[in-house]
Amino acid sequence: MKRLRRPRPVSLPPEVSAPEPRPRPAPRRSYRAGQILFGLGAAIILLGIGSIAGYWLADAGTRWLPQMLGGLIGVGMLALVAMIAGLFLIGPYAGREVGRRRIVALTALLLVGGVVRVTVHWIGAPKPLTRMSKHTFHAGFEADRTQVAQLSATLAGLHRALEGRVDLFPADGAPPRVATADEERFVIDVWAGFVDTAFALDQIRAFYEDYFAFDLSRPERDRHVRSFLLTFAAELALYAHTAAIIGLLDRNPNVVKLLELGRRDRGLRAGSVTWVREELLGLTDLARVTAGKRYQQWLAMAHGSDVDARARGYGALWDDVRARLERLDDKGTLEMAATSVGADLGPLMREVKARTFPVQAGVAAFLGDFKVKRKGRYLIDPEALDEMRGALAPGDVMLARKNWYLSNVGLPGFWPHALLWVGTRAELAAAFDDDPTVTAWIERRTGRAERFTAYIERRYPAAWQAMEKAEASGGSLPIIEAISEGVVQSTLKSAAGDYLVALRPRLPAWTKARAIDFAFRQLGRPYDFDFDFATDHALVCTELVWRAYRARHGTPGLRIPPVVVAGRKTLPANEIARVFATEMERPDRQLDFVYYLEGSEAQGTAVAGDRYGFAATCDRSKWDFAQE
Repeated sequence: MKRLRRPRPVSLPPEVSAPEPRPRPAPRRSYRAGQILFGLGAAIILLGIGSIAGYWLADAGTRWLPQMLGGLIGVGMLALVAMIAGLFLIGPYAGREVGRRRIVALTALLLVGGVVRVTVHWIGAPKPLTRMSKHTFHAGFEADRTQVAQLSATLAGLHRALEGRVDLFPADGAPPRVATADEERFVIDVWAGFVDTAFALDQIRAFYEDYFAFDLSRPERDRHVRSFLLTFAAELALYAHTAAIIGLLDRNPNVVKLLELGRRDRGLRAGSVTWVREELLGLTDLARVTAGKRYQQWLAMAHGSDVDARARGYGALWDDVRARLERLDDKGTLEMAATSVGADLGPLMREVKARTFPVQAGVAAFLGDFKVKRKGRYLIDPEALDEMRGALAPGDVMLARKNWYLSNVGLPGFWPHALLWVGTRAELAAAFDDDPTVTAWIERRTGRAERFTAYIERRYPAAWQAMEKAEASGGSLPIIEAISEGVVQSTLKSAAGDYLVALRPRLPAWTKARAIDFAFRQLGRPYDFDFDFATDHALVCTELVWRAYRARHGTPGLRIPPVVVAGRKTLPANEIARVFATEMERPDRQLDFVYYLEGSEAQGTAVAGDRYGFAATCDRSKWDFAQE
């Protein structure tokens, strides 16, 4: 019997690898089960889509939010789970990589569905608006619709009131001016009314902005559309009227700065103009206006809501919203966008200002304290000051000049500084305590009749005690002035320098008492390194005098108009000298000459001069070495 040989194993070259064994196929039953589950999931999704379309077309009575939509999302999530399970079973036949990618994609969809389901639940949660019964809602809607119309009309009226002050808000590009005292009160009153009215209107807008919580299906569509129209009408009114009044205020930056200070007695916060601009005119507000316009168009196209509104009695509100939109369209999209961008840039500009202002203030303070020549000595000596002091009376306006200071370079005119002579306690008592007009003014102001010195001591105890302490040690603090350190009480010696003049306002005693009271009230306020006469939160030297004697409420005062310097309204001290020089020969002049000390660099001293010599100084060069 022939012996069979066993075949010799064939060895493959190293570069040729043996094929991997094919994976063992999954049982046929598992594959079919996976197919069934996957197909069932796909069928459920198609069924869900069909249900949505059928529900929408039939406009069934079930609420779309949150029941129907939430239920459909839940069914969809169940379908995704079935499809994922099916892919696990089909995977060995479809290929591991293909199955893995499909499972990851479907799991991501499942997570998205969970997020959407939570969002739908939140949207569909009861809101104060949806908790009301139908009867309560309709009654409140009618009342609020009337209120929106009235508040909108009030905003328009306040805008017209400001618009009527053409001289304060010039439309012809004329340079803006600083408001008078009466204009300040008027503007503050109007602005306070505007802010209060806008806040009330915004409350209605915010309440009805939950209109989306009302279902768009037939049972709640009416309340959905009513709520949308009311919140959108309030939104449009706020945007349009705010844009109009802010645009008007922007014609006069001085008024804007005044209003930005805030007024606690009128309920105005600091920065109220910026706050209104940012809250009611930003890009977010413009986006809401644009989105609301598109949504109203969709309601009319998809549901015929414009026809329903007229049939149900609120077509006027629908038409009012359309009319407001048309007026905004006439304004132009670019202009509206520019307004909104400007509002949103407000915080950035304030930050830039906050960063640069300390540097500006530091430089100004350095220049004000740096003297280039004759350091530590002035031309006016104590004897000359003593002679001048005997001629002074409380309420006198004084101008001072100190040569060789760098700060003189940046100030226009010969006279750089103004201050107010208050006098000693005894001088105040002699001037005002027994004057019946002063007592009557105090009674009108406080409701109690008292002497002027008692009134000042009661209202400004720290300043009064400082005067008392200085006089007890043989000195006095008879001057109130604004210097780089702020508004302070000063001695005559520290205020004087190389030139000094005193002028007396030709005004009643009670008006001078009012000016002194104003000066005491400003003690402690910072120096205004911005040299801005539009506001009084910080003061420069001439602004202290100007505001103290400014006419208000039809009462007498000094009429010294600010001038434009470096693009803004201000009042150089030299302008006070110019007013005197212009009026000194007139019987209706505002200022009388009191005393003048004129320095002489050549003689190294100061001597008493006359009114004509002082009047000529308003045209002198600021450079002392150029004087004869």
